[in-house]
Amino acid sequence: MRALSLALLLLTAPIAWADEKPFYLTLETPPAPELSPAEALASFSLAPGFNIELVASEPLVEDPVAIAWDEAGDLYTVEMRGFMPDAYGTGDTDPVGSVVRLRDLDGDGKFDQREVLLDQLVLPRAIAIVNEGLLIGEPPNLWLCPSHSGSSKDINCKKKVRLSNYADEPGNVEHGENGLLLAIDNWIYNAKSGRRMQIRDGKLVVEPTLFRGQWGISQDNQGLLYYNTNSNFLLGDVYDAQPVIAAGNAGGPGLNIQVSKKDQVFAVRVNPGVNRAYVPGVLREDGRLDKPTSASGMVYYRGDQFPAAYSQDVFVAEPAGNVVVQLRLKREGLQVSTDHILYEDEKWGQREFLASTDERFRPVDVDLGPDGALYVVDMYRGIIQDQLFLSDELRAQALSRGLDKPVGMGRIWRITAVQGASKTVRPQFPSSGPELLKLLEAENGWVRDTAQRLLLREKGRGIDRGLSRLVTQDDEHAAVHAIWTLDGRGTLNRSTLLKALAKDSTSIQLAAIKAGHELLSAEELLKMATQSGDSSMVHHTTMYLAASNHRDDVIEYLASSLVKNDTDGMRRMAIQAASGGNELALIDAILEKGWGKAEEQSAGFVRDLISQSFRAEQKEGDVLLDHVMQQDQHWIQEAMLNGLFEVTRDESFSRVVLAEPHSLFTDPPEGLWPAISKVRGAFTWKGDDLAADTKPLSPLQQLRKKKGEDYYRGRCGICHGSDGKGITSTAPTLAESEWVTGPSERLARIVLHGLQGPISVQGEVWNSVMPGHSAIAEFDDETASGLLTYLHRAWGHSGRAIEPAFIHQVRQETTDRLSLWTAAELADLEINTHYRQYAGTYGGGPFTLKFSFDGRNLMVQSVFFNGSMREDKEDHFFFEPRDFRVEFVWGDDGKVSAVRVAMQGGVELPRIAD
Repeated sequence: MRALSLALLLLTAPIAWADEKPFYLTLETPPAPELSPAEALASFSLAPGFNIELVASEPLVEDPVAIAWDEAGDLYTVEMRGFMPDAYGTGDTDPVGSVVRLRDLDGDGKFDQREVLLDQLVLPRAIAIVNEGLLIGEPPNLWLCPSHSGSSKDINCKKKVRLSNYADEPGNVEHGENGLLLAIDNWIYNAKSGRRMQIRDGKLVVEPTLFRGQWGISQDNQGLLYYNTNSNFLLGDVYDAQPVIAAGNAGGPGLNIQVSKKDQVFAVRVNPGVNRAYVPGVLREDGRLDKPTSASGMVYYRGDQFPAAYSQDVFVAEPAGNVVVQLRLKREGLQVSTDHILYEDEKWGQREFLASTDERFRPVDVDLGPDGALYVVDMYRGIIQDQLFLSDELRAQALSRGLDKPVGMGRIWRITAVQGASKTVRPQFPSSGPELLKLLEAENGWVRDTAQRLLLREKGRGIDRGLSRLVTQDDEHAAVHAIWTLDGRGTLNRSTLLKALAKDSTSIQLAAIKAGHELLSAEELLKMATQSGDSSMVHHTTMYLAASNHRDDVIEYLASSLVKNDTDGMRRMAIQAASGGNELALIDAILEKGWGKAEEQSAGFVRDLISQSFRAEQKEGDVLLDHVMQQDQHWIQEAMLNGLFEVTRDESFSRVVLAEPHSLFTDPPEGLWPAISKVRGAFTWKGDDLAADTKPLSPLQQLRKKKGEDYYRGRCGICHGSDGKGITSTAPTLAESEWVTGPSERLARIVLHGLQGPISVQGEVWNSVMPGHSAIAEFDDETASGLLTYLHRAWGHSGRAIEPAFIHQVRQETTDRLSLWTAAELADLEINTHYRQYAGTYGGGPFTLKFSFDGRNLMVQSVFFNGSMREDKEDHFFFEPRDFRVEFVWGDDGKVSAVRVAMQGGVELPRIAD
């Protein structure tokens, strides 16, 4: 499975090949017949000291994409059997998917029995065991197969209940929620999602969280989340994201960071069958895939079967390269990085932890099992790219090489360390709560997680007392799980919390502060923030001061902390989150201390504070505008306005209605209009004539518009009516007329030289004559541009402003024009000439976009697709075949400086060439 990164927003379509033969066609590509499990086993190259064995294969399991174990060791598997039945995706929405339970009957570690729990599903994608039963993600549904006893043995999918929507965003199978990870904090997280979930009293509770990853999600022993994109092996968070999200932010430094960098893939075969093999650089000179294109399911290894050195390793599936990648985390405080662990290969030099010469080996997920072993979910097939983004080139290659058939296969493999202990896959979980407590001390993270889940359903104060005792013991893993179990049971008290915070263990202290900060006073939090020697503790404690930021001493601490050290992005983020709801007080406090210079770092912090405040309290927009006007430094005012503007890009934003026009708009400070113009459309009031989603006019443009309006009323309104609705038998309507709202090149020629019928206006044919105005002395370029601007903005229109230079250019082009224009002549004109201002090359490297003007349309070109774009509104365009949206960004010099790609908050590509 793969998900979308910026490079892949520019997804595949056929490109025009040069005359030379594409490199991938010059490779000696071996045949790729389907292999039996035994033959497939022989195709593997595995890290020394490890064994791999088959635990399930077709027909026991078909097209597996996700797995989960229950406390009895039964394996639940999601079968996405409708994925790409052929090279065209025919029938991919047929209800043929299943969720099955696999059982090992004889205890040999291999599964023997298949039980279909739920079938007739359309592309199911995620699964999780919860105390309430079995969660299944099948777009657009999140199903719960309930268990009346709370035990997995009583799961009943015949009585399934729809809890919520799931992965229901428009798109394809690769781009939607997935994961259903029940984390240590008792919340369920997903990749490709900005929400987290809990089941309470039979209902799903949903909260916003950081938007994470694309396919694949895992957690470490602290509950910090790791995830990826198809082109990045590992992203992650170095601290708890929830305070940042709760304050109204979409993210921040230290969140969604690229943990692994300069990712490369080291396969043991050539990889011509990837979707962009024709793009230079996708394949190495030896024909192997160079960089990841389909990084998928992943797991942070928390087991006990591998040697201790592997306890901070992350394993990532990369099905396009037919490999499983091993990354070793290196963490110190709030800093984290990875080493890519590679192994010597006699033929290829270096290879991954697990690699196959079988092109049909498609590892789409890896997971930790009850025995501490690593399990690999192999979808086993030729085509792994969904039809929506399958290029014609790759489709032709798949058909010619027979990769489209067969389907309906699948394997699950187990990897164990040779020197590791051999354990049963069928764990024996005790039925009583006191015995479950002991399992929180297990070395295997899967066992601890399962014990924690089961303890949440146990009754009795004895369980709480036992959990509290575990908090005070020296086993860090047990203490951390005990804290979160108490929190999930609603029984974490202040006494236990203080004991945890007194422990000489950062892991235990962090779990305590995350789970129980609401039980602490502002004084206690301030003391910890100022006295702790651990950067993670200082960071989290600072964020959790948000509940007390109305206090002067808290604001003083936050302001002093920033002034003391304003270069650390994560430190600034903690202070920002802590100021939630009182951002203006913090701004005043830091400015009073003389903080800040007119530089990017300082301006960025002020911008982000204002954005955070505006998101939380949009109804207080006039207060924020007042604060802008009160500042005496231009850079601060501009930073505040930019902060307001950032919020207007949110999908949920709606215009703020003011009681009256604000002086910032009616009497703008000198030199501030470029920043004001960005936010003007975000505010409105009674009598406001600026239509929603319309670019506001500068003061000079407003003067021209007024001049044009006066001209219209004196000369044009006589025939067309003061309301623009025309006069019967005299002149047609201009309001909502396609001749007015359409291309300005046509309208300019009509007003300059006149028009003769027949023409059609809103379906009505007129055969009269309108004289031109070019010979009228007062109708200079200023007046003409004002008239067109007025017509573009009158009567609810939302067209662009017209500059005198445009009118001057039209006059020059039509110097010899003496006759009236006809509709036929106007239809043949070059139109939308203002699109030339967007033409240029943006980005660089694999993210390059080139825009050009063809005389009518704005054209986009990349190595992945090309075609014409549709203008949604001024500066905003849409490429419909790929649901691809961009916004052109203007620089302070009055020229387009960047293009903003609308994805996950927006990414700006700078203009690098005209």
